Amino acid sequence: MDTVIRLCPDTTAFSDEEQLRYARHLSLPEIGRAGQHRLRCASVLVIGAGGLGSPALLCLAAAGVGRLGIIDPDYVELSNLQRQVLYTTAGCGRPKVEEAHDHLLALNPHLQIDIYPEAFTLANAAQLIARYDLIIEGSDRFATKYLVNDACVLAGKPYIGASVRAFSGMLSIYAAPEGPCYRCLFPEMPAPETIPSCAQAGVLGTVPGLLGTLQAHEALKLILGIGEPLIGTLLTVDGLTMRFQKLRLPRDLECPVCGEAPTIRILAEAPALCPAAAHPAEDQADLPWLSVEAGREHSGLRWIDIRTLAEFAAGHIPGAAHIPLDQIEILTTASIGPHDHLLLYCQQGGRTVQAYHRLKGKLQGRLSLLHGGYEAWLNSRAAQNAVTR
Repeated sequence: MDTVIRLCPDTTAFSDEEQLRYARHLSLPEIGRAGQHRLRCASVLVIGAGGLGSPALLCLAAAGVGRLGIIDPDYVELSNLQRQVLYTTAGCGRPKVEEAHDHLLALNPHLQIDIYPEAFTLANAAQLIARYDLIIEGSDRFATKYLVNDACVLAGKPYIGASVRAFSGMLSIYAAPEGPCYRCLFPEMPAPETIPSCAQAGVLGTVPGLLGTLQAHEALKLILGIGEPLIGTLLTVDGLTMRFQKLRLPRDLECPVCGEAPTIRILAEAPALCPAAAHPAEDQADLPWLSVEAGREHSGLRWIDIRTLAEFAAGHIPGAAHIPLDQIEILTTASIGPHDHLLLYCQQGGRTVQAYHRLKGKLQGRLSLLHGGYEAWLNSRAAQNAVTR
């Protein structure tokens, strides 16, 4: 296969230590010294250092990809550790990109690692894409997925995109020459109400590990120019049945960004679809948020858990009533006491924004939202227990 990645030649000799490190690559006829030089010379930007990005980064670093870029605005949290294999308990509270940087260099000190502790946005998208040969997209936000796709198509840079949910996932290479893009598969972003929140859907920890590893695998194939990359092919994975299916994904000649007569010629950022960002940030800042501590001190509150039944059954704040988000409209002035004030909470706070906008017309002035959701309450209780021990 002729690679879609054009890289500068690298004739620098490998040290004895590097020859030992990459011995299993060097013995493969499909890689050898020339292929390992290609890996050393390559640069890959990984967008999102979470469940997908973590295993992808580990595999790329171990393989000797010479320059890695990591962009992610988040900090390591305890709830990440079930699937984000780059991080440890001791790293909780640190920026993900800093933790990733340190762990990857400990694995392979021969790399250059660029870190960007920020979100991938319209303001930085084109500049970041231009700096790297290849992109791996591991975001959990649809707005980011569409922005990555459009930026890569307009820049002529291929990227490996994946998504996971519960026990399944899918993977493909988008924006390669003559190949399809993400909009060929999903022309328009789905409506916010059809997408489970980022914390709500849940995922078995091994599923993003599998898909992220496959993203790195496809990246190495593209860099090395070997095998049959997933260009024009969508790979779906059912982790419960271990069924892998390859589906043909043709380029859509009427695609709005990569088609014969594209209507998207200038990069623009679509609105984020995670419920936490379903309304403008300035509106969210003005919402009636309460901290866990303030909620505990407010004696007249009725705590309402708006998560799914499975989430509620797994654990909830003692004394809270359960009214799932899809039934939240049953709360009216007729259904609550005349002096009741409601404190809504979900897993991390995002879904309560949706609930507030559905209820504010009927219950204006009688609603508060728990900042940080159930996870903030768990963190607060853990901190209290640590003090008393």
